[in-house]
Amino acid sequence: MQPLLSIIMPIYNNERTLKKAVDSILVQKFDDWELLLVDDGSTDSCVQIVDEYAKLDNRIRAFHKENGGTYSGFNYGLEETIGKYITFCCADDTYEPIAFEIIKNQLDEYDYDMVLIAVVSHDCDNDQNIILTHPYNNKIKNSFKIIDKKSIERQWFDFWVAELLMSPINIYKASIIKKYRFRERFYADDRFLNIVIADEIHSISYDSTEIYNSYTYVHIIDENVNISGNKYYDYEIDMICEQYLYYTALFDKWGLLDKYLVNFANLTAHNVLLHIKKIFAFNNKNEPTTNIDILTNYYNDIIFEIAAIGDNLSDIDNEIFKTIHIIFQHYNVSTNFDNPVVQMIVAINSTTISIDEVKLEIANGLLDYRNPYRIGFETYKNLSAKYPQLLNRELLDYLETEQTARKLLFTGNFEQSLDTTIRLFNSKISTPEQYVILALCGYHLDLIEDAKNAVETGLQLFPNYSRLEELQNVINAERNESNATIIINNYANI
Repeated sequence: MQPLLSIIMPIYNNERTLKKAVDSILVQKFDDWELLLVDDGSTDSCVQIVDEYAKLDNRIRAFHKENGGTYSGFNYGLEETIGKYITFCCADDTYEPIAFEIIKNQLDEYDYDMVLIAVVSHDCDNDQNIILTHPYNNKIKNSFKIIDKKSIERQWFDFWVAELLMSPINIYKASIIKKYRFRERFYADDRFLNIVIADEIHSISYDSTEIYNSYTYVHIIDENVNISGNKYYDYEIDMICEQYLYYTALFDKWGLLDKYLVNFANLTAHNVLLHIKKIFAFNNKNEPTTNIDILTNYYNDIIFEIAAIGDNLSDIDNEIFKTIHIIFQHYNVSTNFDNPVVQMIVAINSTTISIDEVKLEIANGLLDYRNPYRIGFETYKNLSAKYPQLLNRELLDYLETEQTARKLLFTGNFEQSLDTTIRLFNSKISTPEQYVILALCGYHLDLIEDAKNAVETGLQLFPNYSRLEELQNVINAERNESNATIIINNYANI
């Protein structure tokens, strides 16, 4: 007979916590469940514990496989489950005694595609003695039920912010989740599973009662134990970046990209910052130079791309600057970084170059075309307040004007952007991006000859500037409104 709920529990050397986890399921009053204990190649007594539980209760099934990681265990269990609904439980976590009753009551009301679970998180010692308890899903305090897909789409971002989609312990309809598999040996891939299934979720229930206990260990018990907390994975920032791309594609598909993008981008940028700090917290004693390279690469690839769309650039900018400035105070950092803001900070911290050279590096960094919203602009103003000799008033005025022109372009205020850009020509400073903005405004406003002239003049002053060369080819082609929109999207966001 098909049980209502299948629980998959991957196990690897969890002898300290396994019995507590399984017993928290055995005490549930609701009993229409099956528990799949997937021993992932344990080398401790878990091998025997798993078999003992399978003999004790016919709702428990024991499996033994070669070690492949937590998600390998999840995938193995997905192949074997027979329940109508599926969930996942870590071998070092526990359920509250009322958990399954709360879940069952929701599923009795409606055939939901997904039931979100409220989690309480505990900091604990190696024996799972609780040191500190704090809510995990503390941003959505009221229970809710949604049976309209459009409403779910509009609130999915809120679920993510509330961390309801950060783990696999939610309840999933088997007919949906069994189509998918986790990527194995990839920390936090449950986040991605919750993205790829999102478009199939037409109904959701959430009871705010905290029924799942998650444990974070203040000190790592053993590197071989299946515990993800307090560990560092060298692809964590890649994961954040990939998650950003997944979600923006999802929001775009739902027609909600404009609504969510700025807030999601800002949150992503701050997550990157936190993980940059984590890199140094875990690794800076061993390979400081390598870590600086990691920092620089991710700053280029993610911060510029993501923070450029946000509204709170000064906050992001200042936080990133503080982090980098601390790093530069403690390490002998090479100046050979292809990153304008890092180069700027290297120049400021250098004792071997003149103030005029520092000003030049600052100008080059802030005006670099890969810095579309002039990340570092607020940093420059702050530094100028601290080091007045660095201040170039003309550069500051130019940056403020060009930043305004570009923001107007990004937001579709083309006539205002054009008027603001024209003011730039009163300055002695001139950049190729100034002509890119001018040409884009002219093209969108159907001032084709003006757009062509802007590109040609820009190329005379800045030969072989690739963005102007590409734009020239586009502007010389036949124009229509559809192309105009595509051009703005392609160029304004670079």
